[in-house]
Amino acid sequence: MNAVNFRNADLNLFRVFVTLLEEKNATRAGERLGLSQSAVSHSLRRLREMVGDDLFVRGQTGLRPTPRALEIADTARTALKLLETAVTNQRFDPALDTHTFNIAAGTYISYVLGPLIAERVIATAPNVQIHFHNLYAGMTEDLDTGRLDMVIGCFEAIPGRFSYSPLFEETGVWVLRADHPMVASGVDYDTLARLPRLGVSGGGNDDPDRTSAGHLGLRRVTSWGDTYALGESPYQPFTVQDSFSAMNMVGRSDMTCILPRRLAQLAADRGKVFMVEPPNAPPPMPFGAVLRASDAADSPNGWLLDLCREAAAQL
Repeated sequence: MNAVNFRNADLNLFRVFVTLLEEKNATRAGERLGLSQSAVSHSLRRLREMVGDDLFVRGQTGLRPTPRALEIADTARTALKLLETAVTNQRFDPALDTHTFNIAAGTYISYVLGPLIAERVIATAPNVQIHFHNLYAGMTEDLDTGRLDMVIGCFEAIPGRFSYSPLFEETGVWVLRADHPMVASGVDYDTLARLPRLGVSGGGNDDPDRTSAGHLGLRRVTSWGDTYALGESPYQPFTVQDSFSAMNMVGRSDMTCILPRRLAQLAADRGKVFMVEPPNAPPPMPFGAVLRASDAADSPNGWLLDLCREAAAQL
């Protein structure tokens, strides 16, 4: 974009741009903005001429941002938020403001952290809604474009355009069904190592999530039970996609597996499983929240992060 083009820029063009990033559809963007589809298309055409880039191309799931669109996305979104704050002279007030947040997190996070978050939202933010979504392949792009506000999980790699905040750590324990014969006779590691083992895959793959424009995305840890070595690699007749399925299957079989300690403790307290401390346990696995680096501390997402930190501190 050259200086002449920028002097002719219309603020509403960038409102259209940010809304198209989030909706990936011209009709839905127009409905949000109160504009006709032809008005949205006209604004997009002006933006393309001004920036000198297509900005969006058609894909199977709707409009996909180009690399150039993703480069300017954070700046455009932040600039609009700053202008809104300057004009209204207001910071986000959870007690009064209406807002909807979208968080991608695994089932375990929703189960362990979700209730603590819900308690705080209901008590302090009556007009706030939080939607939890499963982790999925396109979450990095949705975080880039604003369709997601936060991703919570355990990550191996996080691109520099995002910020990461640690929330809590978790360790694993071996579990058996509570009435397993070994529990009555006494558990020893040699015998435990020879039991059929249940694998937990985490429901994902080891490849980094990438945006449709090819930008490197989040690389998450999908299985950490392998770090809890116990003897030779045993017979592993089954692999399931999450810890809840594993807990149920262990409770009805003679298999053993590694489960997150907090989840295993809940099952043990109900008499469903028996916990066995691992020998030579590896370091705890860190779980944290990922946001866009441009999200300010006094923004709605900044408040959401503080809320998650407070909830995690109670674990």
